[in-house]
Amino acid sequence: MLSQCANPQCRKPFLRLGEGKLFLVETGRVTGPGESAVPPFVRARKLQRRVEHYWLCDECAAQWTLVSDRENGVALVARRPVASVHPEVNAAREVA
Repeated sequence: MLSQCANPQCRKPFLRLGEGKLFLVETGRVTGPGESAVPPFVRARKLQRRVEHYWLCDECAAQWTLVSDRENGVALVARRPVASVHPEVNAAREVA
């Protein structure tokens, strides 16, 4: 069960859906007993998906995001700052 921020340095408790950012990560498909791990294409649509939930609090979601791949699982990655289309805005940010 989802209970706290996915950032191991934070661990703020999860209290409401309206706060922070929720991530749904598909980790694999649920197979029944005797079924192969890689079913034919048509049967794959009928299998249930296995989904894990992760949450970042508002403060962590502003600085971090979660990425997932099959080899490494879910990892915390720093977000890149958003560049403005107006150069004068970027220059003002650098001065401040």
